[in-house]
Amino acid sequence: MKSVISASRRTDIPAFYLDWFMQAIRNGRITVENPLYPGQSRLVSLDPRDVGWIVFWSRNYARFLKNINFFEAYDLFFHFTILAHSQFEPIRIPLKVALAQVEKLVSLYGPERIVWRYDPVMIWEKDGNNSTNFVPGEFAYLCRFMADHAIRNCYFSFVTPYRKVLTRLKKYDRSLKLLGQHSPETLDILRKMTAIAGEMNIQLFSCSNDRITGNGINRGSCISGELLNRLSGGRMVSTAKSPGRKDCGCTRATDIGSYTGHPCKYGCLYCYANPVKRD
Repeated sequence: MKSVISASRRTDIPAFYLDWFMQAIRNGRITVENPLYPGQSRLVSLDPRDVGWIVFWSRNYARFLKNINFFEAYDLFFHFTILAHSQFEPIRIPLKVALAQVEKLVSLYGPERIVWRYDPVMIWEKDGNNSTNFVPGEFAYLCRFMADHAIRNCYFSFVTPYRKVLTRLKKYDRSLKLLGQHSPETLDILRKMTAIAGEMNIQLFSCSNDRITGNGINRGSCISGELLNRLSGGRMVSTAKSPGRKDCGCTRATDIGSYTGHPCKYGCLYCYANPVKRD
């Protein structure tokens, strides 16, 4: 049984650290640090004889698309984050650029190996007014585009109020308050998302938030051994559950990223992967 390499939930490897990853593949192995216990690490094989799948996570696949032949020994799966731009994202990927990359990935690998992430949805209050980065018109446009390219799965979540996220937002704007998933706007957003996605035949999946499942929203498994085995045509990787946090539905994989060693340069204020040293 082969392993699954996650590259990576902790940073954007395709956008910023692809050369480093490619060198690690040339070396045939990589040292992976334990994010909970600094100083602890282990060697992980990247030999194609040991690795079945590489699961990529990114907002920008431009560099990867220039190096596709390098990864031909592996089966590849892609999580592609595309959502409405907000003030909490210092760097913006033009929508036209991102969608052109989607088209290219579909042509190379097929739509069943691509998950669109509209993630995370954020609701905040400022000066007595509530706002959100959920934009119904743009969400509908994205749903239509994905459906036209046979991409059927959309994963999403609401921002988790980790302490470092709240601290970061407070430093950004002391008058701003992050609203949780129990705010009145949450239900309205979910209704609009399910209605729009349903019209386009897009399946919605909740990432690590079972509370909002049901009524057209499925429990997500961002890395699914069952799906990967179906796509590869045989049982190759583990289907054992290996949740990374509460309500996570993922199966076993090794994440090779580092929050601090490879900080994500997008610097999104709401992101749990934005390292503590930025606070």
